Amino acid sequence: MDVSEDESISKPSDAVRYCADCRKVSVESLKIPERLILTYQRSTFDCAKELVNGRCVDWLYGESQPFCVGRKNGLDVGVGRFWIGAPAAVATLEEAITCGVNTIVEVGISGGIQPNLQLGDVIVVTGAVRDEGTSHHYFPSHVPVESDIGLRNMIIERLTKEGIRYFVGPVWSTDAVYRETRGKIQKIKKEGVLAVNMETSAVFAIAKYRNVRAASVQVISDVLAENNWHIAFGDKSVKESTRILMKIVLETISHR
Repeated sequence: MDVSEDESISKPSDAVRYCADCRKVSVESLKIPERLILTYQRSTFDCAKELVNGRCVDWLYGESQPFCVGRKNGLDVGVGRFWIGAPAAVATLEEAITCGVNTIVEVGISGGIQPNLQLGDVIVVTGAVRDEGTSHHYFPSHVPVESDIGLRNMIIERLTKEGIRYFVGPVWSTDAVYRETRGKIQKIKKEGVLAVNMETSAVFAIAKYRNVRAASVQVISDVLAENNWHIAFGDKSVKESTRILMKIVLETISHR
């Protein structure tokens, strides 16, 4: 049999099967809802869990990456808190897709780059600059990665209806938090990129590769100005915007 050299020997289904074997349960018992809200921050996860009246389930990683299942508009919705950074987030997302996920909305925080962005502002992400390493194992560097248009438009429609201030555009995803240099930021800013984070470009890449839908919304939690970095992850405006945005995301992801 002719096997492609590009075919991966390691597969997420192998990891899921191994976990099931170790627990002496069926692979089927590790299935999760088709609709996933992907979070990274504890406060964001807790907000989503509360809004869906979620119950924590012992999925693959237990308390280290908590996962809960709730309901919205009569549909099951999963909420996961994945590890920060593209490699870790994508590894778990691969396993989530294997376990049944086909619609993903990432809710994260990002550093604002454009001068008109303020703490607590909302970004609906269109695409992402691929400056992390993970996505390049899925597609060549020249291939663009973008959000699902349908999901994105539904989020925009709901934000507009609710009169919520938001911006639409690309983000820059990087592995190197402490190498966001002045030169890179000036270049990225001129290209119209709104903000920087660590995961979105890789999330979009895996969604494209696995043929599932993914969208991303971000709350500005810090600002990269010309000569300083203003950090405000726990600012009241960030928490308030996250809660408002999460309600929008839940209505979107549970749309029939």
